[in-house]
Amino acid sequence: MMKHFLKGAAAVVITMIVNIIVNVICNMRGIDLNSTVTTIVSTICALLIYQGLTRNEK
Repeated sequence: MMKHFLKGAAAVVITMIVNIIVNVICNMRGIDLNSTVTTIVSTICALLIYQGLTRNEK
């Protein structure tokens, strides 16, 4: 159970780091990102990363 929690937390952290980098780059160039779409895409990416990390477990 704790392994799944840690893998889920790792997936969220990876997604957040990528999201922060994208937002910084876009803000430096003057591009304003839609927060609703960004949140949806980040959530889907975190779910896919989590499924990839837990795919071979039983």
